[in-house]
Amino acid sequence: MKYLIPLFAVLLMVSCKTNDILQYQYKSATMIGSKTMTITKDSVIVVFNGRGKKTYDARLTTPEEWEELELATSRVDLKDLNTLESPSNMRQTDASPYGTIFLTTKDSTYNTQSFDGYNSHESLLPLMGVIKKIANADRPERP
Repeated sequence: MKYLIPLFAVLLMVSCKTNDILQYQYKSATMIGSKTMTITKDSVIVVFNGRGKKTYDARLTTPEEWEELELATSRVDLKDLNTLESPSNMRQTDASPYGTIFLTTKDSTYNTQSFDGYNSHESLLPLMGVIKKIANADRPERP
């Protein structure tokens, strides 16, 4: 009996282990080009590859942005991320860009199925709202 309590405590600690996300990446693609936004605790990097045009922008991530990202993913089950279906399919007729999210932890990278632009599965909408806010942080005139 005295061995069961420590064993139970260890099992509880292992099951409560959190997967700290080290990198958030959002990729979108259209016929015009592709855009990759990579967000770490230190930086936001946006790379655009288009028809004859390539741009690279980088800036520091604010502590508030990082906290918002962590809060937005606090209820996301990383193991089920690739099973979440898109609520619409406008991307298949080029009415919307193909969007995909990649979340990287110390041990693995988890990704979603493709979805329309920022219109992902409902459980990812808080995260997409934060990503959209970060994408438009330097461009307040854009919706």
